Amino acid sequence: MSRGRRRLAVILAAIVVLLFAGRWTAILLADRWWAAGVSPPAVALLTEWHILHGVLRLTGVAIAGAWFIGHLLVVYRAVGSVQVRRNVANLEFREALTPMSLLAVAVCAGALLGLLVGKGAGSHVSQVALAWQGVSYGAVEPLLQRDIGLYVAQVPLWRAVQQFCFLLAILGLGLVFGLYLLVGAIRWLDGRPAINTHARIHLGWLLAALALTIMWGNLLEPYLLVAGFDGIPDLARWRATTLVAYLLAGVAVATALLSAAWAVRARHALAAAGWILLPLASLIGHSMVPAAVGGDGEPVVDRSILQQFERQAYGLESLAESPRLGTTRATPPAVPALWSEPAARRFLAADSVDVVSVDPAMISVAGRRRPVWLGARALAGGRLIVTALADDRTGPGGEAVFYRQQDSVPRAMVVPLLDLGTRAYHAETPAYRIGSDDSPGVALDSWPRRFLLAWALQAPELLGPVEPDARVDWALSPARRLELLAPFVAWGEPVARLVDGEVLWMVDGYVPAEAFPLAPRVEWNGRQVAGLRAALLGTVSAQNGTARVYLRPGSDALASSWAAVAKGVIEPATAMPEEVWRAAPYPIELFRVQARRIEAATPRLGGTLGGRSGAEAAQPPKVDMVWTGDTGGPVLTVAYERPGERRLAALLTGIHDQESDGLRLARFDSATALPSRSALESRWDRYPTYDALGDSIRDDGGRMERGPVRFDLSPDGLVAYQPHYAGPASGRVALVWLTVATSERQGAGRNLTEAWSNLLGASVPTVAGQAQSTRLDDARRLLIRADSALRVADWEAFGRAWSALRRAVGLPHDSTAR
Repeated sequence: MSRGRRRLAVILAAIVVLLFAGRWTAILLADRWWAAGVSPPAVALLTEWHILHGVLRLTGVAIAGAWFIGHLLVVYRAVGSVQVRRNVANLEFREALTPMSLLAVAVCAGALLGLLVGKGAGSHVSQVALAWQGVSYGAVEPLLQRDIGLYVAQVPLWRAVQQFCFLLAILGLGLVFGLYLLVGAIRWLDGRPAINTHARIHLGWLLAALALTIMWGNLLEPYLLVAGFDGIPDLARWRATTLVAYLLAGVAVATALLSAAWAVRARHALAAAGWILLPLASLIGHSMVPAAVGGDGEPVVDRSILQQFERQAYGLESLAESPRLGTTRATPPAVPALWSEPAARRFLAADSVDVVSVDPAMISVAGRRRPVWLGARALAGGRLIVTALADDRTGPGGEAVFYRQQDSVPRAMVVPLLDLGTRAYHAETPAYRIGSDDSPGVALDSWPRRFLLAWALQAPELLGPVEPDARVDWALSPARRLELLAPFVAWGEPVARLVDGEVLWMVDGYVPAEAFPLAPRVEWNGRQVAGLRAALLGTVSAQNGTARVYLRPGSDALASSWAAVAKGVIEPATAMPEEVWRAAPYPIELFRVQARRIEAATPRLGGTLGGRSGAEAAQPPKVDMVWTGDTGGPVLTVAYERPGERRLAALLTGIHDQESDGLRLARFDSATALPSRSALESRWDRYPTYDALGDSIRDDGGRMERGPVRFDLSPDGLVAYQPHYAGPASGRVALVWLTVATSERQGAGRNLTEAWSNLLGASVPTVAGQAQSTRLDDARRLLIRADSALRVADWEAFGRAWSALRRAVGLPHDSTAR
């Protein structure tokens, strides 16, 4: 390579390094400036986090690059000359590469491989930070007698480092072997393999390094087994691992020594014997020994201990089980949930606007707490409007009613509760926003700062003409804002709440455990975790973007360790205002995971989530919502059904109260339990009036829509109810039918009062807008419909009307069977 080419290569490499370093520096400074205005304690955290991420990434690339470059240089020394083909006109000839060309190729190839393999080291920044801080639960697991925190904090990092070293060893060995094979240092000679001395020495030491990484993995195996990376082991596997792990480590050390001896002296048989024995011993130790020692399928410890660790891993300590319920409930739901999220979204989207969020919440109206669907929508021009759809009441015709801030009586039209203007913070905001001097953000007061911010935010607009006092703010969505403040937290979906007249976005902060001793693993957000807790609560003001992060009451040792890492950013639970905690929801993603773990860990439950089976069982369970009778807030519910009997087995509720989050599991006696959702809907569909109502709505150009089947639990028992909506062609939705059921009775009507009256046998269900009818009125109407269908030969409509008529007069489906 000529001197000019070498100089050009050096210049290009320097430019690449400067671009990466400059981009990293720009992001670091931009985040520091941003944090100084949003949360000053976060400045130090973000600085340390960026530096640690950069150091880890640089270290990974440097180690991997040095490893590959070093081995390629060793191979380069063994190459006398390499020839390449060249074509000039119609002539082909071979040209020998100069040593400098080979050296440049070796260095560049090694650096590229190092970049590809080592750049992922930066993704382990959370593992390194947590391992450095340490976690102490003050409790030990029963197998190795180590603190739980060792498996949560240190073991995942040990595993990651060992896997990285093993990857380097195996890739280096494969690369070097292939190159020696390519240049002829390893070849087939006289019917047997041959290798020259240089290649043998090089490969021998590489094999020794590979054997040592395998030895490291064998020593870690008992810890990895307890940590649950492959699930909870049975007794046979644990006995086999404790018996053979150190023996296999000894075999790996012996193999490393034999490989090193082969590198020094050509003892091919010894090296081959070591590498034949090592995989054979591993195969016997992991496949045959467990069957020989016994205990296959038996729990490694007592089941009560396994249950205790699972409860601690998934926050199930608050689970309270009630005795089997079988009494007949005599009272309707005190606070019914009449609307669903899809129906509420249809109201807000009727004006062709972007619906940002729709969440169940409590608001104060004339000094009383009212259940509503709190919706946020972005109008044209970026204005954010907040509306409150009353969930426990409707208008006279079943239409939805909305609250206004100054009114105590809701109105039957979509009216705004609050208008937050165009500077609000929500999920539909742009990536960044330029404002004036009185706006939050970073001042654009100098060209160097504007250049760095434009580079960090990829915002060329900042380099154009701006006002002299302009400021730029970014991370405007609540989740992204909290992610910058606490990058080690997995943040959930923002939920809108009205607290002291201010709209707050509340976001649950999850801290999953990559490993947890003797706890089962679950799939969550596309990855496997061994523990999950909603340990943090983040709030972001929709008006000014102020963000705060709190520890939730009852957080575990893992959350406390993260709070120590982010000291000043994560505030203690005692610093959380009472109004904020009262408005916080139960973490829905945690509730889904807990419901699945309860289903799997409680065989005596006798039911599945919603009667699901097969592929559906792997999906997150469907969560419904009801209201507490004392207007305390929304309650999450999941029903367990007995698939063979089509009846409820149990009901799990997630309740957020003033002290903590709680789980309640109510079991139902099989003889008096409510039917399953599908069975209830099938029974409710038999009402003749239901068919008449559906036909009437379809005749008007609309359609009948089912709402969710909800289960309301009280000390008296359980009641199920389901709202039905009419969706006319105009796009508006109205509540036109509501069905209820207890363990012994069922009823239907235009609203909850009529439905409950029908359940008690005091009335007959009517179609909305009609007077109270009798069975004779229903029969007359259905007979007219059947006659009309017969005249036009519409046999399908005739069959429906005739079947409804038979039910209306009390005849069975097959009268000949009487």
